[in-house]
Amino acid sequence: IAAITFTNKAAQEMRERAKALVGPKAARPLVISTFHALGVRILRADGDRLGLKPQFSILDSDDVLGLLKDAGGSTDNALARRWQWTISAWKNQGLNSEAAERAASHDDERIAARVMKRYEERLAAYQAVDFDDLIGLPHKLLHADAEVRERWQDTLRYVLVDEYQDTNAIQYELLRAMVSHADARRRGRFTAVGDDDQSIYGWRGATLDNLK
Repeated sequence: IAAITFTNKAAQEMRERAKALVGPKAARPLVISTFHALGVRILRADGDRLGLKPQFSILDSDDVLGLLKDAGGSTDNALARRWQWTISAWKNQGLNSEAAERAASHDDERIAARVMKRYEERLAAYQAVDFDDLIGLPHKLLHADAEVRERWQDTLRYVLVDEYQDTNAIQYELLRAMVSHADARRRGRFTAVGDDDQSIYGWRGATLDNLK
């Protein structure tokens, strides 16, 4: 059973509730976490299929900013921050640098896409990922590798998602990969709880379309 939410505080509260309901021993094997913590779990186990070592580094916002300034050949914090937001938005749509460059609609976006390509190269060289990669790379892995996908589908037979109205495109596709087995007998059981009046992550690409 995997129960997924958006904040560490909510995940901890869910873990405490599970322990109270079924006891600490029965609750221990449950996967109760944020989307990003689940992504870490998947990548630590199977990220080698994408060329990641198990002990890859996770960059914080300041690390990302420094790497983007290096990739873009700039010392301007404001410019690098704009690149950071633009690249994050693309990653939350499931786009890599090549797709982002094709989707770019003006010169600033085309420059950001080229910076993104150099940024991706640096992440790979440093064996590092950023916060958005913790969703994007598991999504890529589960869609590209049938063996890994089926193993996780067999492991997580029941997937429950809290605050579903705040999922974005890439989170939605990750969830689909976890529960949509070709064999109907092996498909995961999926339960989502959401309220379209409580969506707060529109700035991160959350879409109410996922509730339909």
